[in-house]
Amino acid sequence: MKKEFDDTFLSRWLNNQLNDSELDEFKNHPDYALYQRIAMKSEELVVPKYNKEKLYSRVQKEISEPKKGKVRNLYTKLSIGVAASIAILFTVFQLFNSGTTYTTNYGEQMAVNLPDGSEVLLNSKSEISFNESTWSTNRMIELKGEAFFKVQKGSDFVVSTDKGSVTVLGTQFNVTTNDDLIEVSCYEGKVKVDSEKKVIFLTQGKAYRNINGISEEWEFKDNEPTWKNGESSFVSIPLKYVVEAIENQYSVQIDASKINSENKFTGAFTHESLHIALETVFQPLKIKATIVDKSRITLVKE
Repeated sequence: MKKEFDDTFLSRWLNNQLNDSELDEFKNHPDYALYQRIAMKSEELVVPKYNKEKLYSRVQKEISEPKKGKVRNLYTKLSIGVAASIAILFTVFQLFNSGTTYTTNYGEQMAVNLPDGSEVLLNSKSEISFNESTWSTNRMIELKGEAFFKVQKGSDFVVSTDKGSVTVLGTQFNVTTNDDLIEVSCYEGKVKVDSEKKVIFLTQGKAYRNINGISEEWEFKDNEPTWKNGESSFVSIPLKYVVEAIENQYSVQIDASKINSENKFTGAFTHESLHIALETVFQPLKIKATIVDKSRITLVKE
């Protein structure tokens, strides 16, 4: 709401008590349509019988917390009936604006169908979140970890990460991200990567990576990410990211303190066997991988 709206503004609006000037101003507010939909949905709710004194006491208790801020004054000035109406309004408002989140565990993949028919395949230890209620006008997803996207044509589709964003109209692409890395591979169409104040456009068969401000590009021939079919592959990437990928895939902890984890690695490891994965990655580098127990592995340069 705008700052000039006083504390009882919403309650007066719900009870048709706004004057023409106030109502015109509210209709021009960018959130007016959303509040209208919320109010309509709140009218559809079936309100059970209740003890007015208990309800009012509970509402006062909930709004007395410091985190409620100005809303506290609003409730204390309202009648019991209006307070109940506002409580319903804000409950529905939270439902309209609640985000949807999908998360994968160690060694797990998950397919997600988005509201517009676009598809997301999450790799292990990854997370996406988005707002279903505003999806038709705002196709934006927050990503942590790695995911492959098949995007239906339409308005801009944005994948937001801590290290930058990827924008497309309709295409297939893969995004890997963590605290200091973002890597994007385009499998169809065209994508725009905005990271570290740099904008890169990728077409089919091209990839981009930025690690701590250092970026690089390369080309590839695969039709889809290899991890979809049980194998994680890498192109000239610091070994520490390969170690992290093995940890996420097999739910293990790897002590890499005795090796140079900044050395570059190009290759792949299977998702079917931890022993084979360790041999494939570390034997060519002359690194001994010792399985201490079911969840711990140590690496030592031979």
